[in-house]
Order: sequence, then C-alpha cells, then structure tokens
Amino acid sequence: MAAYNAWINARLYEAAAKLPAEALAADRKAFFGSILGTLNHLLAGDRIWLARFAAHPTKHTALDPIRALAPPQRLDQLLFDDFPSLHEHRRWLDAIIPDEIGA
Repeated sequence: MAAYNAWINARLYEAAAKLPAEALAADRKAFFGSILGTLNHLLAGDRIWLARFAAHPTKHTALDPIRALAPPQRLDQLLFDDFPSLHEHRRWLDAIIPDEIGA
C-alpha cells in the first residue's frame, strides 16, 4: 500500500504540475477550495496520521523526521501556498512511509 500511495501521488502531482499556478489556486467550490487546497488537505491528513504513529512508544527511527515537524492543526490547514514546495514535501513524505514499514 505504501508503494501504491507513492505511485498514485506521483501521478496526481504529475497531472497537477501541468496546470498554471492560477488554475491550481482557483476556488473550485470544493470542500478545500482549490486543487492546491485539496492537495494540502491530503498532505495534512498523512502528516497527522504519521505524527500519531511517531508518538507510539516504540519510537521507530524512520519517523524521527516526522517528530521534528509541528503537526497540522486542521485538515484544511494550508501547509504550502505554492505547488513546487508542496510537491517537494509530498515526495519527501512519500519516501518516509515505506521506510517506516520496512518496504
């Protein structure tokens, strides 16, 4: 599932990268406003879950980078207001998930 998660995120971001910044930020009247807002929502959800896993008493070292981050406070929190930074963070996070599960 971790490999599938990384694969589908890569495809999603590949498609989004073809759009101009204005299209990514445009209000689409969706739950999280824009495409950028929706991508931030997915990232926030993953970070919230990983922060919960990182708090487990076993303290897996693969999650040390997650423990160093402030967890998002809300699922609609805009963690990154530009696509390149969001994309870079998504790739970084997707690399941590398989490390944690030993994939």
